[in-house]
Amino acid sequence: MGKPKRAAKPRFEQIDRAQTILEPVDVESLIPSDHRARLLWDFLGKLNLDRFAADVKAVEHGAGRDAWPPRLLIALWLYAYSRGISSAREIERQSGYEPALRWLTGLRPINHHTLSDFRVRHGEALQELFVNVLGILTLKKLVTLEKVTVDGTKIRACVNKKSFSREGKIRENLAAARQHLEELQREEQEQNQGRRAAARKRAARERVVKLESAVVEIERLERQKKPDKQKPCQASITDPDAQFMRTGDQGVAPCFNVQLATDSKHTLLVDIHVSKNPSDAAHLTPAVEAVKQQTGQYPEKVVADGDYTNRAAVIAMAERDIDFYGSWGSTGSPSAYGIHPDYEAGAFAYNESSNEMTCPEGKRLPYYTCQKLEGKATFYIFAAASQDCRQCPKRLQCTPQNSLTKHGRAISVLTEDPRVERFHRKMATAAGKAVYKTRAPIAEFPHAWLKTKFNWVRFRCRGLAKVTAEALWAGLAYNLQNYFRLMPAA
Repeated sequence: MGKPKRAAKPRFEQIDRAQTILEPVDVESLIPSDHRARLLWDFLGKLNLDRFAADVKAVEHGAGRDAWPPRLLIALWLYAYSRGISSAREIERQSGYEPALRWLTGLRPINHHTLSDFRVRHGEALQELFVNVLGILTLKKLVTLEKVTVDGTKIRACVNKKSFSREGKIRENLAAARQHLEELQREEQEQNQGRRAAARKRAARERVVKLESAVVEIERLERQKKPDKQKPCQASITDPDAQFMRTGDQGVAPCFNVQLATDSKHTLLVDIHVSKNPSDAAHLTPAVEAVKQQTGQYPEKVVADGDYTNRAAVIAMAERDIDFYGSWGSTGSPSAYGIHPDYEAGAFAYNESSNEMTCPEGKRLPYYTCQKLEGKATFYIFAAASQDCRQCPKRLQCTPQNSLTKHGRAISVLTEDPRVERFHRKMATAAGKAVYKTRAPIAEFPHAWLKTKFNWVRFRCRGLAKVTAEALWAGLAYNLQNYFRLMPAA
């Protein structure tokens, strides 16, 4: 018998990573013809971008290194934001392997400092670019301004909570920073120093500016602080414009308030604005004025939630002939203050001849004072004498929370502005409620897109001017990405 044959071992390809390969790259074949990067490049090629080149020092037949073309840098940032990248270092890193970034740069590396500087250096030119794109969207009838929603969202600032200090501590740091800057300036006069010394001096000067801005910000907050607030105001020494705000997850963090005005037809942005005011109450009119400035006309209808809906906003929209829809909200009911239903305001009778109210127990409430409100609204206040309420057996049912130091039970009668009355009547109808129900799908959509698809939940820059530029980049990327999506139907 012959020996049994041994089973042959499988044979595999060997992977050799200890080698260098030179291979050709066809740059044009890196991305398909309908890729978003190509669409961006072609779209920007049709626009006038001269304002972005106003500060370029390298000129033809002159000395110096050639500057990167604005069209390229704009395309890089817009494409990066559309992929959820807001870091200049990450763009530089991915430019080595990501096909679209390699195609845009032509396989040439671009330093992250160049990208960072370009992002925040051209605020006015960037705003003009946003308006030009908005004009194209309007021309294509993708933006109609038939109905516009206004809504805000909180985006976290690039600052640590521990950088917030009170005025006394900031002034101490400011004095030390000024002294340090003076020492560096004296050293510079005594001896010729190089680039590192110049960088230290620049950093010291920037620190002084930030601390001075923090002092100014605290003084502003102190002026605006309500009288009943005793806690001292604070400001950040790294970004004085950042403010503590209530976030969507019910936390409190340093943020900026980003206001978006959205056209209802295709949920495209018609305005984007950054504020350091946590409240939305005063932002409706500025948003509408910005839309008018950028498009040449007011929206026909404006829809906003209860944070924007107040007497001043309703009157301002009526003055501009804008059909406004909002959620006014409800005031606290008397029962919430411990008042028995039998002693609510409706149970008090008004005597026109004597201009006074009469309570259910027969006590007189003479005219006390009035308070003028926005427009033509007035609060007339009638108040009983403290002695009458103190002796009344029904006091705890009628005015349980009144200390009776100034007067007894008070009744407020509001004579409302006719424009506000019309607004209330409109919002009480089924048609008005139906229009308001359309707010959430329109207003919340851009916020969700920016935060989930663009991963835009925190600013990379500091200072109101720089974060405004960053918001414009995100808004431009959002509008253009949706424009390319809608082009077949446009």
